[in-house]
Amino acid sequence: MKIRNGIFGLLMVAAMVAAGPVSAMANDGAPPPARVVTAPVIERNVAENTQAVGTLFFDRVSNASTEVNGIVRSVHVREGERVKKGAVMFRLNTDFIDNEIESVQANMAQVKVRLVKAAKDLGRYETLFQQEAASEKEYDDIALSREDLIKQTAILETQLALARLKKQKSVIRAPFDGVVLEKRSETGDWVSPGSVLCSLGSINDIFVKVPVSEDLLSFARKGEKVTVSIVSLEKEVTGIIAGVIPVADPQTKSVFVKVRLPAMDNPVLNMSATVSMPVGEKKNRLLVPRDALVSHNGQYMVYTVNGGKAAPMPVTIISYVGQYVAIDANGFKADMPLVVDGNDRLRPGQAVTIIN
Repeated sequence: MKIRNGIFGLLMVAAMVAAGPVSAMANDGAPPPARVVTAPVIERNVAENTQAVGTLFFDRVSNASTEVNGIVRSVHVREGERVKKGAVMFRLNTDFIDNEIESVQANMAQVKVRLVKAAKDLGRYETLFQQEAASEKEYDDIALSREDLIKQTAILETQLALARLKKQKSVIRAPFDGVVLEKRSETGDWVSPGSVLCSLGSINDIFVKVPVSEDLLSFARKGEKVTVSIVSLEKEVTGIIAGVIPVADPQTKSVFVKVRLPAMDNPVLNMSATVSMPVGEKKNRLLVPRDALVSHNGQYMVYTVNGGKAAPMPVTIISYVGQYVAIDANGFKADMPLVVDGNDRLRPGQAVTIIN
C-alpha cells in the first residue's frame, strides 16, 4: 500500500512539473521573448547597380605542346586538375635520345684519347723540329691533326648538349599555376613538334565578361570593385573591373566588360556569373546587412527593435554591395538596429531579447 501511494505521489509531481510551463504561457498570454542578434544600418558612398549575367573565362590559356618527336610514355594530369608551375604533365619516351647520348659520349671518349696522343706527338715533333730532325711539313701535319681533334671535341660537345636538351624537352611541364581545361594526348600517342597535348588555364587570371549597354559603359570604371555571385559554386566574391573588350555587338550594341576574379577552387570555363554592375554615379546611401532581409510574399522586409518588440519594415533594394544591400531611405536611418540572426522565426510585435 505504501508503495502504491509513493508511485501515485511521484506521478502527481511529474504532472505538476509538466503543466507548469503551460500554465505560465496561459497566464502571460504571449510567447517568451525571442533571442536575436542585431546589426546597425550603415551609410556609404555607393552607386546604384543592376544584376548582369556574364560568363567566366581564363585570360591566359596555354596550349601546352612538345618541341620534339616521340611517343607519350606517361601522363600526369587529368582534366579539371590544378597544377603548379613547373609540375610535370607529360613525359615522352627517350630510348633513342638515350642511345644518342651514349653514342656521342663514346665518340668523345675516343677523340679525347686521340687528342692526348696528338698532344704528345706534337711535343716530340716540336723538339725534333727545333733540332732540325723533322721537317716543317711533318710538324705542321701533327699540329693540324691536333687542331682537327679539338674541333671534333667541340662538335661532339654541341651534339651532346643538343641530345640532352631534347631529353629535357621530352618532359612537358606546366608554364604557370593553372587548371587543366582539356587533355588531348594519352599514353602511347605519337606526337611531333607543335602537337598540343593539353590546354591549361591560368588560375591567377580568371575573369568574367559581362555585357553592358554602351550608354552605361561610362559607369564601369577601371579599378572599381563589384560583387560577383557564382551560384553553381555557391560563391560570392569581390571582383575588380579590369577594362573592356574593344568589340561591340553589332546587334545589341553591348560591350563586354572584363571583371577580374580572385583565385578560386574549381573554376569552370564559360560558367555563368552574376555581376552587380554600376548604372549611375555614387551617392551616399543607407546599407543594411543581407542577413537582415526576410522574404515575405515576394517582398523583402527587415525587423528592427522598437520598445523591446520586433517591428517589421519593408525595404526597396537599390543595389547589392558585398554583404550589404543599398536601400531607399524610407523610414530608415544610420545606426538603426536590424535583426540579423533569429529574424526567420519572428512575428510582428513579438518581444525580443538582444544578445549581441
